[in-house]
Amino acid sequence: MFRTYLLPVQVAVTLFPLVTALIMVPAAVHGYRRRGRAGGWPVLVFYSFVFYLLAALLQTVMPLPAHTSAFCSTARYAESPQLEPFDFYPRLASASGGDWSVGTLAGLAVTWTTVLNALLLFPLGIYLRYYLRQRLPPATALAFATSLFFEMTQYTGLWFVYTCPYRQFNVDDLILNTGGAVLGWIVAGPVIRLLPVNDPDRERLRYGGRVTFTRRLLALVIDLAGWLITWTLTAGLLAVATDAPTGRRHALVLGSALGLVWFWLLPAFCASSPGKRAVHLRIVRPDGTRAGFFRVTMRTWTAYAPLALVWLAAAQHTRDALLPTPAGPLVPYAATLAATVLWGWPALTALLRRDSPAPHERWSGTVNQAVPDPPRLPVAGSPPMPAQTAPAVGSDPPHPAEHCPPGGGVAPTDQHSDRTSASHTRDISNGA
Repeated sequence: MFRTYLLPVQVAVTLFPLVTALIMVPAAVHGYRRRGRAGGWPVLVFYSFVFYLLAALLQTVMPLPAHTSAFCSTARYAESPQLEPFDFYPRLASASGGDWSVGTLAGLAVTWTTVLNALLLFPLGIYLRYYLRQRLPPATALAFATSLFFEMTQYTGLWFVYTCPYRQFNVDDLILNTGGAVLGWIVAGPVIRLLPVNDPDRERLRYGGRVTFTRRLLALVIDLAGWLITWTLTAGLLAVATDAPTGRRHALVLGSALGLVWFWLLPAFCASSPGKRAVHLRIVRPDGTRAGFFRVTMRTWTAYAPLALVWLAAAQHTRDALLPTPAGPLVPYAATLAATVLWGWPALTALLRRDSPAPHERWSGTVNQAVPDPPRLPVAGSPPMPAQTAPAVGSDPPHPAEHCPPGGGVAPTDQHSDRTSASHTRDISNGA
């Protein structure tokens, strides 16, 4: 019997790395925007929550029937829902013969089915109170909705993937699942006192102003992925609207134009690329004032020189662009050298824990700066938020809005910042 319940857990262990890979970048972006960092204890809690939800879902659909038509002909009870509340009680009484001793009940399959149904959403109640910080009424509603989704998944035969329901819709499952979640919410009260405090606002105040290597790397990954996806979709739509040769002929031009807008013009006018904006970063001078078009241009063309050389090498390989014979064969080697020097430097300094600015920052006189969130209005009935700490001297006040404001997106700050504070700003702002 227990082997049936362990099979979904084994499948969840197999699928979990794939699910983690799919949600890793969005989860990291959410972490930087919500808590000021993408790591720490809340990340472990989040991924444990994801694994639990995956395992709970698989418990409701597995094991899958091998032959749907044969199964439906032999197990037709699943087609009629069980709508009598607390039907598990007379079934327990009938199976035990009136003997309610622990030894007798422990040997009955119906006992374990009832207990496991109650325990299925027990962890959900704990997560709802500790991780999502829900009160009892909304937690109960969410637990009931989750149980109802599971039951409807069973009643529809995995949402009509199968020709008949291979598991029964049972109103007792709704009662036991929801009751187990409520019990988990109650038990979470004393349990969470033993766990680290889950306070995103406090974490954001503590970590939101730090510009780490992983934060900059995530911004770069988002920029590269966003540019490639947008370019692929644009070139594909052009090919569909015209023909494949036309799309192929204009693909290089479209990619180049989109790259100039994405990596150069947007940062030059808005002080932030889409990737940097996603993790709340912007480009400023070391004292926090606006970098200006020339400085951002110098930074962009230096930082993304390896990408431009790789793009040129690809165009040379596909014969979309032909360079003179002495220069053409050297482009891939130049791209490798530029990537090693310009992109390897931030990684090396982060590994050695040295606050040494990257070449494109030294030459352009610019740094990355974290953009603090505007203060949030407290929710009625919630404890007061900790006082908002002032930005580091030499940095800008909070952005008035997330959109690109006139004049490069960064308002100039006071010019009388002392050297110590400006040095501290450089220490936390170095990077790509």
